[in-house]
Amino acid sequence: MIKDILKRATAGTLSAFTSLANKLAFQFRVIGQEIRYVRDIIKFRGLNAACLLGMLLLPAGCADDNHKMEVPNTDTTAFVQMKQTNLEEWNDAPTEEVLEVPLVRRDVALASGGSAALYALDTGEEPTVGTDQLTSVSAELVLNSSAVQLGEYGTVRELAESELYHWSDASEFDRIQYTQPMQLSETRYVVHLMLDNDAVGMEQMVCYTDLGNGIARVDRLWRALVDVQRDEGSETFDQTAAVLISSETE
Repeated sequence: MIKDILKRATAGTLSAFTSLANKLAFQFRVIGQEIRYVRDIIKFRGLNAACLLGMLLLPAGCADDNHKMEVPNTDTTAFVQMKQTNLEEWNDAPTEEVLEVPLVRRDVALASGGSAALYALDTGEEPTVGTDQLTSVSAELVLNSSAVQLGEYGTVRELAESELYHWSDASEFDRIQYTQPMQLSETRYVVHLMLDNDAVGMEQMVCYTDLGNGIARVDRLWRALVDVQRDEGSETFDQTAAVLISSETE
């Protein structure tokens, strides 16, 4: 399924993306399991460890309201922090422009029971339905909207802060540019990523929304890049990102 998606969405860069297809599909399916692992790391290396060592002195104990992306320690990938300029522009997009971008909303039955409202690109074709997720493809974009069981795995903030671990495990990109998570509301966070290697690049916007009842929706919008350094952006990507993080989809 993912291979077909890449073929339609990336045309000239299919061969470079083929080796990534299975890993991307696997990451979408097991994101909840990865968060358990990441959360343990955060507890040990983050606030708890700092408090035990006396390195963090805050008036309210170890509480920290700063949103901070956890960066994996790896020799195979360079991590570079970006400014939140694009996120701010998407978040500030005028309402009339946001409403011009058509999205399809679907109530999808969850494997654990119940249902969740997920989103797809309005392409005139039915989105592909997977386990707790929808995947849709246009000429330029791919949108994967999935439901995640939070439970003991954490919060949407922790999901956003642990985003880089999914890509460091894939070991397919030489450089990953990322933003710190931006808080859109009490129930929403978003991050922006640019990933590349010698053969191919990718831009992603990932929005985490707490739907309540222990369920979060992860909207992962992405497009292929022939050359990250020379890429001039995409109006279609920007417009779709803006509607995905707007109050219209909360």
